[in-house]
Amino acid sequence: MKSKLFFCFLFCFSLAVLSAEEQLLGAKDLLASISETYKATIKDYEAKITWIQDKDVQTGNLWFKNPQKLRIDFTEPKGQVLCTNGYEFWVYIDNMNVTLHQDILAKAKEKDENGKLIVKEQNVLLQAMGFDKFLKDYAIEYQDAKTVQEYTDKNGNTTGVYKFKLIRWRSSQNGFNMIYLAVEPNGLIRRVEGITAAYKKITFELDDYKVNPGIADLKFEYEPPAHANTVNNFISNQGD
Repeated sequence: MKSKLFFCFLFCFSLAVLSAEEQLLGAKDLLASISETYKATIKDYEAKITWIQDKDVQTGNLWFKNPQKLRIDFTEPKGQVLCTNGYEFWVYIDNMNVTLHQDILAKAKEKDENGKLIVKEQNVLLQAMGFDKFLKDYAIEYQDAKTVQEYTDKNGNTTGVYKFKLIRWRSSQNGFNMIYLAVEPNGLIRRVEGITAAYKKITFELDDYKVNPGIADLKFEYEPPAHANTVNNFISNQGD
């Protein structure tokens, strides 16, 4: 009987220690751990996205493939598309009949053993991406609590998330200077609220995940409508 009591006590003590260690784990270390889990287990996913800026609400279907492949087919505004294969970035705006195109990374070419010219994928596109950029550019704190919190999505479904507050090391006119992040322990983002230098708030919410469905690379090779006007390198040419 004493032996059973001893092992019961030992088990309870171990749980208490593990719980204490979770409480003591720093926010940055926890997000780094979640990032590694995400990179190791999440190959691709589909989700519903809600994009909120001021009173403007956009919705759509999102496809992501690690690393650096992303596509959003918007349902509101209907017909709008945002897509990148890692090398190129497209935005098609249906109501303006225009495609914005930007080169991101030049494709490297080399000859194979038969002397045929082939496109070689860059190393940067072979490495799984997690929360590396956040971990590098932001100071990371817990938001509200250090433990898993309940998150309810727009469909009324609940899940457990960690909530983080990210503060940019150096203020920037581009991107977000502060981010509130709600992320599941497996690395799936449920909500991102970003604050710009001009104190504009932009919110992304992701729901209805389908994890690792095996999305083909062809999904991210966007062909704009032939009738649309194309503006090439619309980002890099802004200063011209």
